[in-house]
Amino acid sequence: MRSRLLLALIAGATLATGCSKSSKYPGSSVTGKVMYGGNPVAGAKVIFVDGNAGGANPTGPTAITDESGEYTMVGVKPGTYKVVIYKLKPKPGSKLPEEGEGMDIEQMEASGQGTHELPAKYAKPATTNLTANVGDGENKDTNFDLKGK
Repeated sequence: MRSRLLLALIAGATLATGCSKSSKYPGSSVTGKVMYGGNPVAGAKVIFVDGNAGGANPTGPTAITDESGEYTMVGVKPGTYKVVIYKLKPKPGSKLPEEGEGMDIEQMEASGQGTHELPAKYAKPATTNLTANVGDGENKDTNFDLKGK
């Protein structure tokens, strides 16, 4: 009888843990807003880059801002990140290739097909001055107000 009760308790605890949000999305969640010139930035790519990572094609937890300039990331490992934010605008009559189609952000810009809508310093780990400290659980209001040209 005791062993059945113990088994039932273990099964219940395992089932409850298996259905929790933390097991579905391991790590922390981050929400925030990107602003530039006092206006929300829609369609910008936000990348949390590990402090040791860099290069022309930064990787890490990524989100795209919505029409209100808001973004959400889930499954982010707690730690300190450099933050890269960019938005390329196609030049009239051209279409930017999708990232991952053999071109990184610098190649797309160098091709003459697009220009940065935001200050270019935010587009690279080596030049951005933006950082984010992510703690366990929910991290709300991780906002970025971009300055400069």
